[in-house]
Amino acid sequence: MRILITGAGGFVGYHLVAYLRSRGHIVYAGVRSTKPEFPPGVQTVHLDILNSGTLHDVLSFIRPEAVVHLAAQSMVAVSWRKPAQTFAVNVLGTINLVEAVAQTVPECKIITVGSGEEYGLTATGGGLLTEDHPCSPHNPYALSKFAMGQVALQIARRCGLRVIHVRPFNHFGPGQQEGYVVSDFASQIARIEAGLQPPVLRVGDLSPCRDFTDVRDVVEAYAALLEYGMEGEIYNVCSGEGRFIREVLDLLLEEARVPIEVEVDPARIRPAEIPVFVGSAAKLSGATGWRPQRDFAVSLRETLDWWRQKVREVPK
Repeated sequence: MRILITGAGGFVGYHLVAYLRSRGHIVYAGVRSTKPEFPPGVQTVHLDILNSGTLHDVLSFIRPEAVVHLAAQSMVAVSWRKPAQTFAVNVLGTINLVEAVAQTVPECKIITVGSGEEYGLTATGGGLLTEDHPCSPHNPYALSKFAMGQVALQIARRCGLRVIHVRPFNHFGPGQQEGYVVSDFASQIARIEAGLQPPVLRVGDLSPCRDFTDVRDVVEAYAALLEYGMEGEIYNVCSGEGRFIREVLDLLLEEARVPIEVEVDPARIRPAEIPVFVGSAAKLSGATGWRPQRDFAVSLRETLDWWRQKVREVPK
C-alpha cells in the first residue's frame, strides 16, 4: 500500500513510518521542517498542512492509497497558552487535508488521529470509556481534537470519503520528548544519574489513574485499522487498564541507579485534574484483532534507557 504520513517527524510518526516500512508498504514521510533518519526506502516530502497548495501538489504527486494524519499541536499546556494556534493546526489543518484528498485522491483512506482527551469530563462518571460515550472536552487541545474528528467525518459523509477517526489514550516509549508524564519522569532520572541535576525528581499530582499504551503497540493499531477498519467509524486505542501515576513513578524509580528523592512541584500540577481516565478498546479489538502486546514495565525501562542514551549524547 502507498501511504502518506503527516507529522512523520514526530514521536508517533517516526515509529509508524518504521513499522509500516517493515511491513513492506511504500511510505512517504510528510515533514514540515525536521528530517529524522528514517529507515531505508522511506521517501521524505515537505508538507505543511496549513498550506492548501502544498497539500494538493503532494497528494497529486504521490497519489496515496492511505493517509495517516498525525500532524498536530499535541500538548495540553501549549493549548492553554496558544489556543488559536492549536485550533489552526489541529482543525483548519485537518480541513485542508481532507478537502485536498477529496479533490485529488477521493478513493484514499484517511485515519485522523484525535485523542482520548476528547471524552473529557465524561470520565468523571467512572468506568471504561467507549466510543458510545458522549464527549465533553475540558481543555483547548481536547476540544480541537474533537472538532477535527467531527469535521473530518462530516466532510467524508458529504464527499463520500473513507475516513476513520481514532482516539488514542496516553502513550509513551523511546523517542518521546518531555512534556508528557513518563518522559518527564524518565528524563529527570537520566539527568540525575548523569550528575546533571540534583537528586530530586520534581512531580505534579501523583494520584490520577490513567490508561497507558506503548507507542509501538499504538502504531500497530493504526496499521491494523488501515487494513480492517470500517470507514466512518471512531475507534479508541488504549490498553483498557488503569495505572496510577504514583505506580508509574515507582516502577521507574526501581530502575534508577542512584538514590532519588521525590518532591511535589506546584507548577507541575494541572488544575481540575480528572481522577480516573481509562478507555475500552473492545471495538478496535473486535474489528482488527489488535491487543497491546508489550509488557508495561519493560516499556518503561526501554523509555528510560532511551533517555539515558540521549543524556549521554548532550555535549557537556
